[in-house]
Amino acid sequence: MKKTYKFLFLLVAIFSATLLQAQTNSYIFYNEQQNIVNPAAVGTETGHSVLLNLRSQWFQGASSSDNPQIQTLNTTHRITDRIGLGVSIANDKIFVQTENSFFADFSYSLPITEENNLYLGLKAGGNLYRLDANRFKTYNQAYDPYLQNISRKFQPNIGAGAYYKTPKFYAGLSIPNLLASDKTKVNNEVVTSVSEQMVFYAMGGYYFSINQDFTILPRFQMYLSKNTQYQLDATASVLYTDFIEAGVTYRTTQAINGYVLFRIPSYYLSVGYGFESYLQPKVTSSLRNVHEFMVVLHW
Repeated sequence: MKKTYKFLFLLVAIFSATLLQAQTNSYIFYNEQQNIVNPAAVGTETGHSVLLNLRSQWFQGASSSDNPQIQTLNTTHRITDRIGLGVSIANDKIFVQTENSFFADFSYSLPITEENNLYLGLKAGGNLYRLDANRFKTYNQAYDPYLQNISRKFQPNIGAGAYYKTPKFYAGLSIPNLLASDKTKVNNEVVTSVSEQMVFYAMGGYYFSINQDFTILPRFQMYLSKNTQYQLDATASVLYTDFIEAGVTYRTTQAINGYVLFRIPSYYLSVGYGFESYLQPKVTSSLRNVHEFMVVLHW
């Protein structure tokens, strides 16, 4: 029975790897990292920025090395009035499964009016997947030998997006993984390419100025995968004097989070913390909570 359980556990891990692309990018601070899903957003901010983000789910009784984590480095650069560039690197780890992604973004703006712009963007890069099956045993190694490991072969991908921005409103549409394939490839009994679903993203937001000090910021980000899986993040936040922002987000995968973001212009720095909890009653309390930390340098 124990051998059968271990074999089924391995199958679940590999199945999770095939759906990983459709489940990523669930950041609490998704608004500060829009170009990860939409390359056109890389040119919408002036100047330059370097962002570090850590998303961690802490399991009680588990070692820190087994806790699910997403570590992200994201840079954006406004090169000219029309051109924006960016680079994003992410390390997504869940127990024995690891995904590393490397992408570069390019955007070009088309002025619609003096204050309104349409941005068009391209994304290029790829992913490295790895499943370390050496940490547990399969039911019958001779029966399914290729399940032992997933190689770290680079899987290239490209994406495209559009982003419309005014002083009070923004909206964007994108497909960040146009080369997604529904097939898992096996070479010499080693998985060299895992399947993934093509994902369509939409985002939008509005700025309601209450007075000189307070601004209300409703916004959303959602995706729809090729197999009709979807997720919507709807956020309501308040900005005070461009110094502190606080908000609450509801996610349709039955999760809710809150965050606070401090902007310190004199030091070209922003620091944020977010806490997320899953609402499913069958999920134990030790698995529900996620912490996210973000630091941004901008100049």
